[in-house]
Amino acid sequence: MRKVWQSIKTLWKAHLGFKLAVLYLLLLLTLALLLPLLPLNFGPNYLDLEHAFLSPFSSEALASGHVFGTDNLGRDLLANMLYGARTAFFIALPVMSLATLLGLLLGTGAGFYGANGLVLPRHRLLFFALALLLVLYYGLYLPLYVFKLGMGLAAAGLSVAFLLVAIALSWAATALLLKRFPFWRKANAVPVDQFVLRLTEALSSIPRFVLILVLASFVPPSVALLSLLLVLTLWPSAARLARAEMLRIKGLPYFEAAQSIGSSPRRLLWRHALPNLLGPVLVAFTFGLGGLLALESTLSFLNIGVPTTLVSWGRTISNIRGNTSAWWLVALPGGLLSLTVLALYTCSHYLTKEFRTKSKG
Repeated sequence: MRKVWQSIKTLWKAHLGFKLAVLYLLLLLTLALLLPLLPLNFGPNYLDLEHAFLSPFSSEALASGHVFGTDNLGRDLLANMLYGARTAFFIALPVMSLATLLGLLLGTGAGFYGANGLVLPRHRLLFFALALLLVLYYGLYLPLYVFKLGMGLAAAGLSVAFLLVAIALSWAATALLLKRFPFWRKANAVPVDQFVLRLTEALSSIPRFVLILVLASFVPPSVALLSLLLVLTLWPSAARLARAEMLRIKGLPYFEAAQSIGSSPRRLLWRHALPNLLGPVLVAFTFGLGGLLALESTLSFLNIGVPTTLVSWGRTISNIRGNTSAWWLVALPGGLLSLTVLALYTCSHYLTKEFRTKSKG
């Protein structure tokens, strides 16, 4: 982590483009966080039907308080642009963070352990299988179903409590099996690499947009379901990158020296592998974040998989269908989206150059 931070400080001092991109992203993120405290004239869903399709900075727009204009229902464009930025970041940041973390864990494990490097007792394998099923049911399916029924956070918290209790009981049951049956004491090699590779190939073979269309045809629009689907389809790219970097690091002299002196797998991963993995993963994160912002706006524009009440840049741009001469409905939110994606891609470009230079050096 220290090396990554030093690289960022070096880029900050040496490149004006990187500094401007970071400052813009920090400013936009700060506005998104502090948006409820800002003294805006109107809310994003406030309907002012008497002032529909006001062009920005016109005399009527200035007199009515809609400085940046309005859409077909008289909704304030400035409020919708700012709240659209908030929605974009509040969806894209958690989704990309979870997908990158999941991909980093699975890809690093696949590259480090290979096909037969991870050996676990049978009772431990049984526990992990049971825990996975419990997490899928109590940790994912039930909370999403509870939110769908509108039962609130209390019911979802109860589901998570049941999950923790069930995992504890599973651990106790497998420990009991270990004591009574010698069969469960034997160890087996786990083909981690083959499992991760086959899983990434299966998920990558189905287009993400097709999965979203299928989801939209069977279930009502939901940000939570869409976020879960995006996490499950975005992590393979991070996993492939982490696996490739891990295989490269395993062949470096310092890593082989650490293995030869008997360093534990935990020390090899945390001390020697992960610090050199974070740079490329950070590049992939910033690049993927820009693509995810564009995808969220596209889905909102097409009204697929997201609620119609969700304030977003895509929903604002889609209002031009009611009046094709309302250029500001595309130019202003579209320009803000393009500038944000450009800033993220600029950061990714400079980070790529910096880490590539250090790896060659």
